[in-house]
Amino acid sequence: MSSTRFALGSIRIAAAGVLAVGIFAAPLTAQEPTPPARQLEPAFKWDPNDPRIGLKAGYLDAGEAIRGLTKLARVPRPEGFFNPAQLGDGGYSNTDLAFQGNLLIQGNYHGFQGWDISDPRNPKLTMAVVCPGGQGDVSVHGNLIFMSVEQSSGRLDCGTGGVADTVSAERFRGVRIFDISDMAKPVQVALVQTCRGSHTHTLVSDPRDASRIYVYVSGTAGVRSPNEMSGCITSADDPNSSQFRIEVIEVPLARPQDARVVNAPRIF
Repeated sequence: MSSTRFALGSIRIAAAGVLAVGIFAAPLTAQEPTPPARQLEPAFKWDPNDPRIGLKAGYLDAGEAIRGLTKLARVPRPEGFFNPAQLGDGGYSNTDLAFQGNLLIQGNYHGFQGWDISDPRNPKLTMAVVCPGGQGDVSVHGNLIFMSVEQSSGRLDCGTGGVADTVSAERFRGVRIFDISDMAKPVQVALVQTCRGSHTHTLVSDPRDASRIYVYVSGTAGVRSPNEMSGCITSADDPNSSQFRIEVIEVPLARPQDARVVNAPRIF
């Protein structure tokens, strides 16, 4: 989503540049008064008493400021979800949260974690699945966890070594499905590949059929090569382009391993 906002911002800047050329390229005549210098108001003014000013930097010991909330607990990331060498590059960033009863599921670019928040002052880690692939937005339905994967480093086997080749049968980009019936041993039961991966997704139930759900997938990364995934079309000029569309995944709840893309409507 951030890439979309950045693209729109670029358009506005470019348009402003064109307007400036159109207004000031022509010389002023003697009859035309010199325009006064424009006084720009600052976008906002700092409150010198803002408690965020001067906060100490740090990872586990950073300064804090809070208003309108009460912090009940802070827990460090478990093993496999932090690499000091990659701090700041987004590779281990936490992403979305999903809730089911007292279970909180924390998505991460490197996988996901499950926390028992029965006692919010003392959250307890119930599972930690290291499975890199980027984005890591999560949803939960019953005993199934759905996780978005967008980066080209994602692997079918959840390996941490990435994928070196431009085209590879080992790469995974799309939606992973995990069975957490045994929280001590989550199992990846399905991988549904999509042409642009999954930046985010939404679960949709069928009011006429409780035996299945649908996953609406939005990808924002580049289209992968058709040599890697058949049917992917990279050209934006092709009416069947893989750009500007979403995918709809059907998931039979009794057999999630049979999940598959059933529709790919264009939205632009």
